[in-house]
Amino acid sequence: MNMKYGIITHYDVHNHGAILQMNALVKVLEQRFKITAYVLQYTKNYDFLGCDKRDKYEFSIKSIKHYFDYLLSRGLRLFLFNIKKKIIFEKFKKDEKLIGEYYSKCKQLDGVVIGSDEVFALHTGPTPALFGYALPSDKVFSYAGSFGPTKLSDILSLHCIEFVKGGLSGLNGLGMRDQNSINIAEKLTGKKAWLNVDPVLLYGYEKELSQFKPINKKYILVYAYETRMNNKDEYQNIISFAHKKGLKVICPGFYHKWADKNVNVSPIELLRWFKYAEYVITDTFHGAVLSLITGREMAIKIRDNANKLKNLLMEYKLEHRIINDNWNLSDIFSSKLDMVKINEEIVSRRKSSMDYLRSMIEQ
Repeated sequence: MNMKYGIITHYDVHNHGAILQMNALVKVLEQRFKITAYVLQYTKNYDFLGCDKRDKYEFSIKSIKHYFDYLLSRGLRLFLFNIKKKIIFEKFKKDEKLIGEYYSKCKQLDGVVIGSDEVFALHTGPTPALFGYALPSDKVFSYAGSFGPTKLSDILSLHCIEFVKGGLSGLNGLGMRDQNSINIAEKLTGKKAWLNVDPVLLYGYEKELSQFKPINKKYILVYAYETRMNNKDEYQNIISFAHKKGLKVICPGFYHKWADKNVNVSPIELLRWFKYAEYVITDTFHGAVLSLITGREMAIKIRDNANKLKNLLMEYKLEHRIINDNWNLSDIFSSKLDMVKINEEIVSRRKSSMDYLRSMIEQ
């Protein structure tokens, strides 16, 4: 009889990276360990944002004002683009049967995995399920969990030390995605924490990537939230570089009015656009991860996500791919990445992460 596992992660956000990592972990558990896995629902805490900000994240009558203000401030095209994206994401999650029942209504499971993504970040509020409280299994561990921008000093100032310490100390294993998260976990629990690759790197999506038809155009792919990469100096540098190379600027997944083309794609279709890009410019963690698994020439702009993104680039010795304040794209792309060495590093880190996952499942 197959074991059944639940996954606790951010399942209600509308960005491709979150969905791809969730789907990847389900695939690994099913294909490598013959475990039936699905994501458990829970109620997220937004207390630190205040009641007025809560409406932004929870769809209800109160949230209508937020969406109306969003429409007025961002414009109809962006509004409709994001409505369509939400529909695409919900269909994908339904088709892949990713989402299960609410965790408190779930029967006893063989195990629960917390992660991946910024499950331990505290900027919205302390959510008990994300820290392992009251989950329906005697075996609960994290895989590639992250505190994101949350630092130990933040946990102290928010008076959440005992909450975080108690949750992490009760886990059977501490698998983290970045060094900041490892440091916090080990400091608070006195237990060893393990560095894991993101599930997208663990699974690799090799089968899916091998089945794509080529895209018959030459382009630079820009993958960045619409609230970022919209500074005129930034996008003018991208446009200028694209013109020098005779390339179009394509933005899949996020809408940027300055791009040559914006493409609304499913999480799997996004992989295709990465695979056939001449260059990738991104300021997101999963933008860098997707560049790695597709072997793309990349340039990375680091913002408030330095903890996780800079850590990722250091792991693969890609600090020279960081965009500086002068937007040095020509310098960055003047030499090619050594994908042989990068792939060797991916394989090595994938093995150690799979070993950790296996040890947790078999204990």
